[in-house]
Amino acid sequence: MDIMQLLNFAIDNGADEALVSAGSPPILRREGKLTFAKMDALTPETTRSVVFQALSPAQIERLENERELSFSFTVREGCQCLGSVYYERGSVSAIFRFAAQSAALPTKLGLPSLLVDATRAVQGFVVVAAPPGHGKSTALNALVETINTTREATVLTLEERIIYPHADKKSVVHQREVGRDTQSFLSALDAAPDQDPDVLVIDPLDDPETIRRALAFAGRGHLVIASMRADYVLEAVENLLGAATGRDAMSVRRQLAASLLLVAALRLLPRNDEPGRVPATEILKIDARVSRLIRDADTKTLERLMNDPDETGTWTMDSFILKLHERGLVDDEAARRYLVDPGLLET
Repeated sequence: MDIMQLLNFAIDNGADEALVSAGSPPILRREGKLTFAKMDALTPETTRSVVFQALSPAQIERLENERELSFSFTVREGCQCLGSVYYERGSVSAIFRFAAQSAALPTKLGLPSLLVDATRAVQGFVVVAAPPGHGKSTALNALVETINTTREATVLTLEERIIYPHADKKSVVHQREVGRDTQSFLSALDAAPDQDPDVLVIDPLDDPETIRRALAFAGRGHLVIASMRADYVLEAVENLLGAATGRDAMSVRRQLAASLLLVAALRLLPRNDEPGRVPATEILKIDARVSRLIRDADTKTLERLMNDPDETGTWTMDSFILKLHERGLVDDEAARRYLVDPGLLET
């Protein structure tokens, strides 16, 4: 079996992912549904041979040493592949995810205008949260492309994997991939001030020390846009507040309250009206009242505020999913699966 033939077959059949593991035939995932290839189950030896075709000698060595590897490569013109290879039960397994090679603009992705408007800020902190596979990197790159096409700025991206290369337009975009262009997010953040970007993009922002350094960077007069692995806005806010520990905890919370502009959460739901997925969003726009709640780490009051139907610039994932359901864009099953409170569907 040739890995490139398999990946091209998956793309031609509209798959979002291809899964390769011992004990099963190759599997395609499309819109959350799995399709098993009509062939015999792969042996551990065959799986290893197939997956290693996608890796360079250096990547194979790194996989053997670390037992897991994330990487990206071009399958064909216009299609980028994100690979995740790892060992399970002593055998090699891999997941290959497909993405367009150029970033879409936010309107095509259905991102809310409040999120797009935040890219015009000269300084501050913007966070886009989503679980894996729900579009946070795609959304972040759409925001970068918005900046690239609408304003003059120097943009520096620090990315776990570069999915969408950006050609300079109105802005100059420098992209650094962790593990290839820099040793770690922390070392790249240490070097960032010398590179003097107007906009710093971090994908993803996942540990307290990285959060603290990103906050400090925003506090020095830069715009920081970051993704985060989190299901909802409140979870993202709690993760940000989790960086405020030790003797300077209050100082970090004040810095967060002063810098934060907007937190958005994304979820991709299967469409009911046509093939594909539709984005559901959750937004917390930061005003003086929200800023005080964040400074005080009062997430309970923040949750009540987000559920206030009269609040402007803020809405919950549940309220958005219910609107999608009312419009017939998602069916009952999808709505129940993704609602925090499925009982809302019955009211």
